[in-house]
Amino acid sequence: MSRLKQFLNVSTLCFLFAGQMMWELVHSSWILHVSCNKRKVAHIAVLLSSVLHCSLFCDEGMHETTENTQGPLKWFIEKVIDESTRSPRTIRLSALHLTGLWLLYPRTIVHYIKELKLLSLYGSVAFDEDFEAELAESHDARTEVSLLATNSNNELTEAFMNTELYARVSVSVLFYGLADLADKIGSTEESEDCYYALHAGKAFLLELLDSVVNDNDLAKELYKKYSAIHRRKVRAWQMICTLSRYVDEDIVQQVTSSLHICLYRNNLPSVRQYLEIFAIQIYLKFPSLVEEQLGPILRDYNMRPQALSSYVFIAANVILHATEEVTRFKHLNELLPPIFPLLTSHHHSLRGFTQLLVYQVLFKMLPSLDCNGSDILPLEKKCLRDLKYYLEKNYDCMRLRASMEGFLDAFDPMTSATPTGIFTARDEGVDFECVPTSLMEQLNLFLNEVREELRRSMAKDVVIINSESLATEENCKDMATSPKKSGEGLSCEVPRDLSLDFQKKITFSKHEKQHNDGASLSGSKELCNSLAEMEKEDLLLNEMVQSRNLTMEKMKASRQDLILVASLLDRIPNLAGLARTCEVFKASGLAVADAKIVNDKQFQLISVTAEKWVPIIEVPVSCMKVFLKNKKQEGFSILGLEQTANSVPLDQYAFPKKTVLVLGREKEGIPVDIIHILDACIEIPQLGVVRSLNVHVSGAIAVWEYTRQQRWQQS
Repeated sequence: MSRLKQFLNVSTLCFLFAGQMMWELVHSSWILHVSCNKRKVAHIAVLLSSVLHCSLFCDEGMHETTENTQGPLKWFIEKVIDESTRSPRTIRLSALHLTGLWLLYPRTIVHYIKELKLLSLYGSVAFDEDFEAELAESHDARTEVSLLATNSNNELTEAFMNTELYARVSVSVLFYGLADLADKIGSTEESEDCYYALHAGKAFLLELLDSVVNDNDLAKELYKKYSAIHRRKVRAWQMICTLSRYVDEDIVQQVTSSLHICLYRNNLPSVRQYLEIFAIQIYLKFPSLVEEQLGPILRDYNMRPQALSSYVFIAANVILHATEEVTRFKHLNELLPPIFPLLTSHHHSLRGFTQLLVYQVLFKMLPSLDCNGSDILPLEKKCLRDLKYYLEKNYDCMRLRASMEGFLDAFDPMTSATPTGIFTARDEGVDFECVPTSLMEQLNLFLNEVREELRRSMAKDVVIINSESLATEENCKDMATSPKKSGEGLSCEVPRDLSLDFQKKITFSKHEKQHNDGASLSGSKELCNSLAEMEKEDLLLNEMVQSRNLTMEKMKASRQDLILVASLLDRIPNLAGLARTCEVFKASGLAVADAKIVNDKQFQLISVTAEKWVPIIEVPVSCMKVFLKNKKQEGFSILGLEQTANSVPLDQYAFPKKTVLVLGREKEGIPVDIIHILDACIEIPQLGVVRSLNVHVSGAIAVWEYTRQQRWQQS
C-alpha cells in the first residue's frame, strides 16, 4: 500500500512538473513571438506547429478552464487569436492549423466557442502583399506551413488563402466536416467523436443565434449598406447557414424562435437572403413545422412588407423543394391560399415578388394538379388556370421574369447552405463578402427601371400636350388678328350672354381729380426718394458681396492641397471631428459618403460650424475608385493611413504637396481593392500595448504631420 502511495505521489509530481514546464514553454514562446518586429511566415508556422502539437492538443487538460486556472493551450490560443486580429498572416495561419486540429479532436471545440465566433466575424481587409511571395520564394516557409494541420476541403480554403475571407471559410469548412462526422451516429462507423462533433455544432449555432438576436451591432435594424455592421451581419448569417445541419428536435423550437425574431426585423436584402436560406433548410427538414408555424405567419397581413416577402420566398421554396410528392401537395394546400391575397398588395415590391413566386409554383405544380382534378373544384381550377395564363402571357410579367435571368430555376436551397455554395457564389465585379445579388435586389432594380421609364414617358407626354396647347393658342391669335371677309373666318372668342354685358366707365369729380393729381405729385417725390435709397443700398450690398468674394478667394487660395477621404467612415462623431480638423488646418476638402450628414444635430454640435468653411465633397463608397483615379490624373498622390506589410512610418514619410489621404473603416481599415490603387500606405508608430488609435485621432495626427512638413518647406 505504501509503495502504491509513493508511486501515486511520484506520478502526481511528474504531472505537475510537466504542467509547469508546459506553462513555461508557452509563456516563453509567446514572449519570443511578440518581441519580433516582423512576422515572418516561417516563424509563425513554427510557433503554431510546436506549441499546438497534436501530442499536446489531444490532452483535454491543456484546454480546460476553471475559476482559478486556465489550461496553457487555452491561454496561448486566446493570445494568438487576439493578436491575429491585427496581423492578417497570423490569423490565416492560425485558422489553418486550429481548424485542422479541431477536426481531429472535436472534444476540444467546446472550450473555444468564443474564439470560433471571433474567427467567423473577422473581416480586416488589410492586404498582405508579401504573403504569397514569401511562400513562393522561401523553402523554409513552405516546409513549415506544410507541417500545419489541414481541413477537409483544402481546394476551397486555398482559393481564399490570401484574402480576408480565409478565417471564416476555414471555420465553415470545419463545421461542415464535423456535420459529416455527426451524420455517422447510428451507423457502423459511429464513434465517440461523432457525439462531440454534434454537440460542438449545436453549441456554436446557438451562440451565433443568440448574438444575432441580442448583440448591439448584429441586432441593429438601421445601418448603412456596406458598413461595418452590414458586413458583420452577413458574416454571422453565412456561418449560421452552414450550421443548419445541426438543427435537431431538441433545439428546433429555440432555433426557429430566434429565426423569426430576425425575420421580423428590418434587414438589407443581402442579409435577408441568408435568413431565408436557413429557414428553408429547417422547414424542409421538419415538415410538421410548416402547418404549425409558417401557415399562421403568412396570414399576418399587417406584417411589414419586407418580412412578408421573405416568408413568401420561404413558402414557395418549401413547396417546390419538398422531397416527397405527398408532402409537396400538403404544403401546397397549406401555404398557397394565404399567399394568393398578396397578389393584390399595394406594396409594389411585395406584389411583384409574389407574382414571380406564384407563377413558379403554378408552372411546376399545375400539370400535376390537373391529373388530380377530383381534389379541386372546377371554379378553383379555372381560376388557377387563368391566373397562370395571365402571369405567363402578360407582357410586364414576362419582362419581370426575364430580368431575373433564371434565378429561381437555378436556386438550390441545399447547395446554397454549403461552404462551396456560400463562398463561390460571388458576382463578377462585386467584391462584398462573397454576397451574390439577391432576388429582391434584382426585383427592386427592375421596378426602379420601370418607374424611370414611366416618368420619362409621362414627361414626354406633358411636352407634347404643352406643345399642342401652344400651337392652338397661336392659331387663335392669328385668326383673331387677321382681317375677316364676309362669310370667312371663325371667331376664337367664347360666346357670351349679351344681356349681361355692359359698358363701364369711371368718371372722377372735380375734387377727386385734384386730389388724385396732388397725390400723384407727392407719390412721385416719395418714389424718387425710395429709389435713391434703394440704389444706395444696392451699391453697398454689391461692395459687401465683392469684399466677401475676395475674402473667400483668398481663403480658398490659402488652403493646403490636402483632401481627406472619409467615405468609409460611418460614425458621426468621427466625421464631425475630422471636419473640424480639416477646417483648423485648412485642408482643401473632406470627402464623405453622404453630404447630408452635415445637417445632423450631433455632427453640428461636434464640428462647431466647421462644415460651413471647409468644402464637403460627397463621394459614395461605390464611387471612391473613380474619385481617386481622377485625383491621380490631376497630379495628386493617393495615400492611405493603414498598416500593411509595406507601410511607411509617418515620421519617416515625406508628404507630396498635392495629397489625397484615405482613411479606413472603423475597426476594419481600408479594403483591399482600394489599397491596390494607393501610391503608398502610412502607419503611425505605436509604443503602447493597445495596437490601434481611433480613426479621427489617427486622421488628425496625419493631417498635422502633413501641415508641419509644408510649413517647414515654406519657412
